[in-house]
Amino acid sequence: MRRWILLGLTGCLGAAIVIAVAFTLSGGGDAHGPQPVAPSPRAVVTARPSTAAPVTVTAPAAPAPATTTTTRARAPAPAAPGRPLSAAEAEQAARLFLIGFAGDTPTAAVRARITAHDWGGVVLQHGNGGTPQQVAALIGQLRRWAVRAGHTAPLVAAVQPGGAVDAVPVGTPAAAAQSGVAAARRIAAATGRVLHALGVGLVLGPVADIATAGGPWEGRAFSDDPTVVTPMVSSSLAGFKAAGIAAAPGHFPGEGAASGDPADGQATVGESEGDLQRRDLQPFLQLALHAPALQLSSATYVAFDGVTPATLLPGVVDLLRGPLRFGGVVVSGDLAAASLATGDSVAATAVEALKAGCDLLWIPGDAADQDAAWRAVTQALRTGQIPPARLRDALARVAALRARYGAA
Repeated sequence: MRRWILLGLTGCLGAAIVIAVAFTLSGGGDAHGPQPVAPSPRAVVTARPSTAAPVTVTAPAAPAPATTTTTRARAPAPAAPGRPLSAAEAEQAARLFLIGFAGDTPTAAVRARITAHDWGGVVLQHGNGGTPQQVAALIGQLRRWAVRAGHTAPLVAAVQPGGAVDAVPVGTPAAAAQSGVAAARRIAAATGRVLHALGVGLVLGPVADIATAGGPWEGRAFSDDPTVVTPMVSSSLAGFKAAGIAAAPGHFPGEGAASGDPADGQATVGESEGDLQRRDLQPFLQLALHAPALQLSSATYVAFDGVTPATLLPGVVDLLRGPLRFGGVVVSGDLAAASLATGDSVAATAVEALKAGCDLLWIPGDAADQDAAWRAVTQALRTGQIPPARLRDALARVAALRARYGAA
């Protein structure tokens, strides 16, 4: 319905970031910081955030709305150039999947799932390991099974936002309980060293969302103030990196104000475009420059079209790749959760996520959904529904991430 708003948000941020960079390069500030910029009725917060107060610049007018509207902002991908992919080529798409499973025991069913395809990675969630020792044994077994089946050892990821819901119980305090940037870095580094020793290479965290009263991250996010959240998340990111762990902060473009947790059912962020710019996007302006990966939200956004989860919107990835200059891996939101919002199958949702620009497709839990999603993506690649270039780009980014963080 309102796809033009997302385009306007992209344009405003892009122009504003260029202005901010030009101001810096031209020596427009002195040793005491930049000179103040006079506000205007359409001023938006655009400077790369820091612990200092954000700079404001005047944004250009948003483009006029399109003459046609749609109920879901998912434009079809452009026609694939050249021939469709062969079966062997399309099967490489398995390397773009992050799969999960229930329980802390490497059962025969789990073995069949791990050895079926050359999966990109395995995601551990709360309940996959009662102790660090159990997690280490589980990871070792999963990797041995994959290698014996002729596959590459999968990248092991852990949902690790801090607190009681962590996949690996190593005593990491919740983000809200961490005090100061030095503590955030120290805690992340200590957690990362333990995870690295166990065989984990990627964490889905830390939380970069802005806490909102009644929101899903109230009491769990670092703060309700973007100028606090930004340096805390950046310090946590640095701590994980120092320990040899890739971190994928989430959930872009910010789901702190969502009506609920997308993992529990359909959730909507009711904030306006201006609120997203002023609050939720602020941490990601800095994270996009340094994070090896970022995770998208499975919530829907009134500021976009109100019906399509962010993880399925090409414009959301365009915002990351363009104005925010993010060059790392885009991790999808929970695609089982996203399918609840759209009413589509998980398989169809996975196809849309890859078309939208996600590089890693996260499907927790259900083996049938994971296999159906792999088959749907493979078929979409073979028929040209997904351009071959989209597969090549995603494979290259994922391969680089696995090469650096996949072997622990």
